[in-house]
Order: sequence, then C-alpha cells, then structure tokens
Amino acid sequence: MDRHTHAGIDHPRRALTMRRGFTILEVLAALMIFAGAAVALTTSYINVLNAYAHVRTGLQVDEDMKLARAALFSQPDPALATQGDEFDVAEASGSRHVVWSADLQYTDVADLFDVTLTTTVTRPGEQQPTTATETLRLLRPTWSDAAQRTQIQQAARQKITELIASKQSQ
Repeated sequence: MDRHTHAGIDHPRRALTMRRGFTILEVLAALMIFAGAAVALTTSYINVLNAYAHVRTGLQVDEDMKLARAALFSQPDPALATQGDEFDVAEASGSRHVVWSADLQYTDVADLFDVTLTTTVTRPGEQQPTTATETLRLLRPTWSDAAQRTQIQQAARQKITELIASKQSQ
C-alpha cells in the first residue's frame, strides 16, 4: 500500500526515495581502491617493459660477442688478434658499432692460449658504450711462437721424465 505522510509519520516509501545514491565516503573509498589497483597494475606493466628491454639488451650483447668471437677465431695472426677489429651491426631498431680486442696469454701447454675477448658496443643515442668481456681457452697452433712451443714441449718432457723416474724409484 502506498501511503503518504500522514500526521507527521514517515512511511517506508519516502525513506527509500531519499536514499538513492552513494554517500561521499563510499565514493571516496571506491576511488581509493581503484587508484591503488591502477598504481599496482601500472607498476607491474612498467616492470615487465623494463625486463623486456633488459633481455633485449642482453641478447644484443650476446649476439655482438658471438660476432666478435667468430672474427677472433678466423684471425690467423696473433698480432692482429690482439689488435682486434671493428664492425657495424644493422637491424630494424638501429645500428650498433662494435669494437673488439683480445689479450693472449701463453699457458703451460703448447699451442694453448688463455684469451680475454673484450667488446665495446656503441649505440646511437646512448652516452656510454657497453663493454663486455669473455675469457676463452683456445688451441691455436698458428698463434704459437716456434721457440716458445719448443720451450714448453721441453719443459713438459722434463716433467714427464721426472715423474717416470720418481715412479720407478718407489
């Protein structure tokens, strides 16, 4: 039954018509929850984009190191290998200029070298170049000095002779 106010008494229908919207506190609480969720989602999205950029840069460094390693492996002259070389890498996102050099160290084994390969990559728009270093152990007879090889082989023969002599004396 629909009744109106009669004799100063409010009826249920009028109480319902006065409460149609949200209070300001309810609206502010909902906005705060929405803003918190938006901030959390935006932060997560930015972190994902940064991770993708970091992985992309890491893949480019690996690619540049592979190309420099291939150039080092193809170099028959140790002086030129130590001097290094440079090359450009072109791709859709822009070009990179790569400079590489190698530090060759003789080991106690003939024709075996400890090699430290260093690449420096310059990208357009970046203020500081990126440097990466890799240590390799290479067997390269063409890099050996004949006198150095003979000396290492004689030292190895001497060690073997001493080991055999010590085994026989026991």
